[in-house]
Amino acid sequence: MRSVPIITLTSDFGSGVFVGLLKGVILGICPEARLVDLAHDLLPQDVRGGALALEQAIGVFPSGAVHLAVVDPGVGTERRAMALAAAGMLWVGPDNGLFTAALLADPQARAYRITDQSLMRQPVSATFHGRDVFAAAAAHLAQGRAVESLGPRIYDPVRLDWPQPRQEGGALLGQVLTSDRFGNLMTNLPRARVEALLAGRPARIRCQRLEIKGLGAAYGQAEAGQPVAVFNSLDRLELALNQGDLRAHLGLERGGVFGLAVRVEADE
Repeated sequence: MRSVPIITLTSDFGSGVFVGLLKGVILGICPEARLVDLAHDLLPQDVRGGALALEQAIGVFPSGAVHLAVVDPGVGTERRAMALAAAGMLWVGPDNGLFTAALLADPQARAYRITDQSLMRQPVSATFHGRDVFAAAAAHLAQGRAVESLGPRIYDPVRLDWPQPRQEGGALLGQVLTSDRFGNLMTNLPRARVEALLAGRPARIRCQRLEIKGLGAAYGQAEAGQPVAVFNSLDRLELALNQGDLRAHLGLERGGVFGLAVRVEADE
C-alpha cells in the first residue's frame, strides 16, 4: 500500500493569499497529499533564515517527504529552479542556498534543474515561480515522478557560507545564526564542541554586553527575567532570557542577529 505523500511548505509569504495558492496548485495535481506548513513567517528575502528553518526538518520527517521552499528574491532572473534528492527526502525551490543544510547533510545529494515545461502551471508568471514552477514540481514528485526526470543535473548547487566554530586558545568562538519568535538566540556552537572544551568545568559565555555563567538544562533553571544558556533541540548552544525576550533585551532587531560573536570558555 502506497503511503500518503507529505509535502511541507516554507516561505516568506506570511499570512497573505500566496500560501493558499501554492496549496491549490499542489492539491490540483496530487489531491491525496498531506500538507504541512513548516514556516511562513520568515523575514522577506531571508534566504539564510529559510535555510535554517529547513535544516530542522532533517531527521524529523519520514523518508520520501517533499519539502517545498519559496524564499526567492531572484524570481524571474537567471537563477535556477532546482529539485534536490538529499537526506532521504526531496527538496524543491530556487537554487539560491535555501537547501544548504540538506547538501551538507548528504555528500551523495543529487540536484537537478527544473526545465520540463509540461509539469509547470502555464503560463508561467515571471514573478510567482512558487506557484507555477515549484508547487507544481513538488506535487509531481509527491505523486512518484522521478527527480532526475525534471531536467538536467546541477553539479554546483548554491551553498550559503555556513559559519563554523573555531578555537582560539582556551576559548571557543562562534556566531549567532538566528533568533526565534521568543527572542532566543541560536548559535552555531554544537554541544559536542562546547562540552569538549569545558571538560566538566563551569562555563562563561559572552555575547555583546551579555555574560552568562554556567549552562542550564532548561530555560526555567534561571530566575524569571534572567539570562540562561542551554543546548536547544538541535543540540546547539542557545542564549535566552527566561520568560523574556533576549533579542529585545539586547536592543536587536529580528534581522540583525546573524553574525554576532559568541565566546565560550571555562569559568576558572
